Amino acid sequence: MRRRTPSPISKPSVLAASALAAAALAAAVLAASVLVGLALPAGRAAAAGTQTLTVRYGPWTIPAGSMDRPGEILNNVSAIPKPCGSCDILGEKPDLVYADGSSANMDTGPMLHHFVISNLAAHDAVCPALSDRIWASGNERTEKRFPDGYGLAVRNLDQWLLLTDLMNYSSAPKTVYLSITYTIAGAATTTPVRSLWLDAGGCLGSAYNVPAGQSVRTWSWLSTVGGRLVFANGHQHVGGTHVSATDDTSGTTLCDSPAGYDTMGGMRVLVSMGVCAGDPIAAIRFGDRLTVHSYYDTDAPETGVMGIMHAYLAQG
Repeated sequence: MRRRTPSPISKPSVLAASALAAAALAAAVLAASVLVGLALPAGRAAAAGTQTLTVRYGPWTIPAGSMDRPGEILNNVSAIPKPCGSCDILGEKPDLVYADGSSANMDTGPMLHHFVISNLAAHDAVCPALSDRIWASGNERTEKRFPDGYGLAVRNLDQWLLLTDLMNYSSAPKTVYLSITYTIAGAATTTPVRSLWLDAGGCLGSAYNVPAGQSVRTWSWLSTVGGRLVFANGHQHVGGTHVSATDDTSGTTLCDSPAGYDTMGGMRVLVSMGVCAGDPIAAIRFGDRLTVHSYYDTDAPETGVMGIMHAYLAQG
């Protein structure tokens, strides 16, 4: 039997985070365990003048499930604390963990289907009706690290909203936390970047369907900003081969992000998406036509897949 990671047909888009913002603001802020001054992974050290800290959001107990029908906590939305009142974030590394800090992944049941953190105090650059989507990942758990001298600004008035979708393929319930390790510097000490969310589903919804075999879906946006593209990474579901972004006006490929696979718990699992980083990767001008291309190759039709290129632009 071919085993795959299902995506419910009725699942709202990750873009629904903004539509649910009003309800989230009325919700209580999640309890967060903040561990200050943690060392970076072995062999790495924080640069002078920077600090690393890990914030845990949760916990959530995901219902028991099976490989054919996983338990799920679908599109949970909550207001969350920021890692600092005012600082510049140089990078972040997400993980899904158990209470003891060990990674919770599909070899033991849990799957981080996706999370999105939005800043309600700012508008999305690509889809301005939405709040600014600043951090996100699926189960590939991509680490974002900007080139030296760049950072995403966090300010006192910013309000963060977290959207999570968690699955469990184990026959027992699993209690997990979303753990994010941030690398931060002092406020206004770096050249600020802003998020560009290029989505094959467009601005109305991220999820779409693909036929059996090879397919590609594209979506274009006329840029309302200009600057230097310094980081980008893709997001897809199982069956995706790669997602790319192009500047059709200049005829350049901005980033091509291939999907990497492994086997966990008897299932084929997407475990990585390629990243692009540079100072800069490319220059983008106001009015340039940017296109995201999402490529899939599946044995059977799939529903609710995604193809996203999440990029960061230094303006000016």
